[in-house]
Amino acid sequence: MARSFKVTSALGVRGLLWRIRAAQQRQVALPPPNAMTLAPAAPLAQVQLSTGVMAHVFYPDLLEELASQLAHMPLPYALMVSVVDEAERTRAEKVLSQLPQLTALHVRTVPNRGRDIAPLLVTFREEILALDLVCHVHTKKSLYDGREQVGWRQYLFGSLLGSRERLSWIFGTFQTNPTLGMVYPESYTEVPLWGHTWLSNVEWARELAGRLGFAIDSAAYIDFPAGSMFWARTQALRPLFELDLRTESFPSEQGQIDGTLQHAIERLLGFVTRHQGMSVGILPSDGALSLGEEGERNRRLYFDAPLRQKIDYFATEAKWLSFDVFDTLVLRPFLTVQGARDFLALQIKETFGIDDFGTLRTQAEERARAAAGKDVDLATIYATLPQLTPLSAEAAQAIQALELGIERRTLAPRRELVQALESYAHAPDRQVLAVSDMYLSASDLRSVLPRHIDAVLKKIYVSCDTGWRKDTDEGWRALLGAECANPTQWLHIGDNEHADVMRPLRAGLIFPVHVLRPAAYLDVVPALRSLRPSPSHRGQWAHELWLGLVANHFAQHGDAQPQSFIQALRIDEPESFGYTVIGPIVADYLTWLARICIQRGLNKILFLSREGHLLHRLYQRLKEQVPALAGIEGRYLLVSRRGVNMPAMHTLDDLAVVFRKPYTGSFFGLLDSRLGRHAADAALQALGKPKLDQEVYLPEMASELVERLRPLASVLEDIAVRERTAYLAYWQDQVAEDDRPVVADIGYVGSIQAQLSRLVEKSLGGAYFAVKQDIGNILSGEQWAMARYHDGRHDNQAPPVLQHHLMLESILTAPAGQFSHFELQNGDLVPRYRDDALHKHRWAVIERIHEGAERFVGDLVNVCREHTLAFEPDPEAVQEPLRNVGNGRWQLGSWSEALSVDDGYTGRGQIITQPGIE
Repeated sequence: MARSFKVTSALGVRGLLWRIRAAQQRQVALPPPNAMTLAPAAPLAQVQLSTGVMAHVFYPDLLEELASQLAHMPLPYALMVSVVDEAERTRAEKVLSQLPQLTALHVRTVPNRGRDIAPLLVTFREEILALDLVCHVHTKKSLYDGREQVGWRQYLFGSLLGSRERLSWIFGTFQTNPTLGMVYPESYTEVPLWGHTWLSNVEWARELAGRLGFAIDSAAYIDFPAGSMFWARTQALRPLFELDLRTESFPSEQGQIDGTLQHAIERLLGFVTRHQGMSVGILPSDGALSLGEEGERNRRLYFDAPLRQKIDYFATEAKWLSFDVFDTLVLRPFLTVQGARDFLALQIKETFGIDDFGTLRTQAEERARAAAGKDVDLATIYATLPQLTPLSAEAAQAIQALELGIERRTLAPRRELVQALESYAHAPDRQVLAVSDMYLSASDLRSVLPRHIDAVLKKIYVSCDTGWRKDTDEGWRALLGAECANPTQWLHIGDNEHADVMRPLRAGLIFPVHVLRPAAYLDVVPALRSLRPSPSHRGQWAHELWLGLVANHFAQHGDAQPQSFIQALRIDEPESFGYTVIGPIVADYLTWLARICIQRGLNKILFLSREGHLLHRLYQRLKEQVPALAGIEGRYLLVSRRGVNMPAMHTLDDLAVVFRKPYTGSFFGLLDSRLGRHAADAALQALGKPKLDQEVYLPEMASELVERLRPLASVLEDIAVRERTAYLAYWQDQVAEDDRPVVADIGYVGSIQAQLSRLVEKSLGGAYFAVKQDIGNILSGEQWAMARYHDGRHDNQAPPVLQHHLMLESILTAPAGQFSHFELQNGDLVPRYRDDALHKHRWAVIERIHEGAERFVGDLVNVCREHTLAFEPDPEAVQEPLRNVGNGRWQLGSWSEALSVDDGYTGRGQIITQPGIE
């Protein structure tokens, strides 16, 4: 069923060498896909599943090869064989009847229609449904490119029938895992990455899926048994049998390589199995007896060279180069076009009071296209819109201008592709053009494209202008005719697997350069699959926006440095880490924080040092664009636990609160970290070095340590008075008497908030990333606390911001030493900091991380502008990149060695916070 794809002979020797090189690279063993949770395979003696094999023998010369594989069967089984010639039926019965373990043999002659799928679902329907398990195989040659795919067939046969041991394991796994519905091999290396899509089979698949009770995502990359060979529980496939198909339901055989009922069914097999509530297991290509939940889909072949190198290679003999536009030359900030329309709908509702504009916009386009019988342009769509809404023609035109304005403002060039475009556009012997199937006319496209792209595009062919679509054979014939072009000298570059790869191949063009669209990275790269939107995220433009920005970032990186995606995902630059991991969390937290301030009537945000450094910096970026934040000031407040502990002490007994948090280390170290060096030195002078060198434990020794300090209570209280006087002077400079402030920080137990409230004699609220259950025992009176990601007073499970809190703290920290206290010198306030000389080398790395996060927030604000506070994604989802770093799924470069945090407060000192070390 699955097919190979022909490389046009125009490539000559260079094209052949490219294929040989690529094939050699593909022989590298793939890592196992995501492992499934399975019970161990049962011993063969315990297997109680009735079993059969259905084999379609179109090529009778392979009958003996099939028989040699079936000879490995360790259990009794029924064999069902279809042939297309009556003479071969007799030979098949003779050859196969001698196989061991055979309990029944059915050989039937079938018409050459529906290939191997029609015999499975039609010819042997009743026999198969009487079994528990069935193996489906066929004599595969796949002669589409003029040569027999011997390796592909042998790989599939070997994976499914290759040895008694293998078959025993497969049977035992099915026996002990009743919800396992299907097992098939990882895709053979000849199946390209873009072959793992629906290609020309979308309409067939959509219709069948509807009849079967589920929907498909036509843009998704999918796993399926490429070659249509597999083991399956018959119950898993029962819905396909119940479609009551007939042989006549399948098209007459014309050598089709795609776009038929049988090709669609091949891709739907796994979907039907899962819709039955069963799982699909994929056998790894290295022959290991294990199963994965998802396949590799031969992604390595895509990432084997930079895109520019591929374009230059295949363009050697090209006189015409055509580029797709969206997702190829330019990128939208949203993951899909639907996200962009949902964001537009938000603005339409605010301005015109129209609900569900996205649906109305789609309906208007469908109606206009139906009336015209072809693709229509934006002006026609908006001229149709008043037929569906109470909008006036003038209002519709205003919305049309708004849509174009958003495109113009937010489209970003895909750097490697644009550089290639510009390079070939200036070559005198090349014709460079753009080809797109869409609703933006050539003039509209030129109005929204970045100027440097528009300047080099001499021609733009758009379906709504020409009536030609590049996802049809007729469209490519028309394009070739319009350019008077030789197809063997035309190279096309684009992201649509059907329109930009399959159709150009059918038209005889040079082997196209496939460009992986950003959204597809979340399907194709295993380390990114956890970012894929769930059904609950549909219709949420905020979720589509942050994911789109992250996917665009990875796509830009993958174009130039694909090696980062061949093994585990590797983030080589701190800026990239800041953009993809820290940026989404910070953007989400800050917009949540701003909404809290507006709802509670708060007018000042106090970003606590040091983790508030980046938060304050990025809040200022938000405030510049969001008018609603004009009355809410952000301040970076110099503060620390040590910085408030000492000045908040009025009597020695107040230290009971300070000694409540765990600590293990010397008595001197405890006093130094929690009360400051002046207090530690005073204790050293009063109590002596031996006592200050003693190891102490908190909270067990809290009361005892307070008593040890009783002899120098007056000295400590004097230090507290001095520091309190200085800090209150600083506070009065930062916060006016009538201000309504909130403290903002990563959080946990609110100890700084509580001590600060005590120090300044003002009840403060706190808005945090996360708070633990103990915060209820720390805060008192009118003090309050809220958390964006976790509230231990109500939630039990710790999210990534808590699981990897040390790493997060080390990243958000300011590139400066930790604040200790204020001193008044000649009436001037002088801040004092703890010495961090040994770790200043990490500040440069932290600043680069912050630059990446700031770039993310800048991109987001550029899209949302005055609507930024409506950015409200799933708070759990935006933490997923942090989770992936923390669990090692995303690997960091050597720069991450600089990440550490000073935890002298608990006696642990400097802690390395690289992934896997926390």
